[in-house]
Amino acid sequence: MAQRSRTFDFARALSEALGLPRTSARIVGALARARDALDVDEIVRRVRSSERSVRENLRILLQRGILVRRAFVTANKKLAYAYSLRPVGDLLAAARRDLARTLARIEAVAQRVRRTGA
Repeated sequence: MAQRSRTFDFARALSEALGLPRTSARIVGALARARDALDVDEIVRRVRSSERSVRENLRILLQRGILVRRAFVTANKKLAYAYSLRPVGDLLAAARRDLARTLARIEAVAQRVRRTGA
């Protein structure tokens, strides 16, 4: 139980540091509390958001390297996906990349401001 609490605390800190949208942060929290990977329907239930919003935020989290997506076939022979958080080391690496990109954008703007004398 204490391990899951620490994982949830880490997930919350990660979400805040990366400035994730509210639904993305709720998805990260739900996955941190889950024992297994969750499918879209279960994530929708846990975060109490629309399926459309959840799918869009899952796309954001996948692009930012925060989630792992695993394909599976449902009982009625349809392709579906289950999502889980990446291991903590991978999450830290994703956070470093994200923060480095943000810092590079800020530095580029600062250089333009210096050049124009504003």
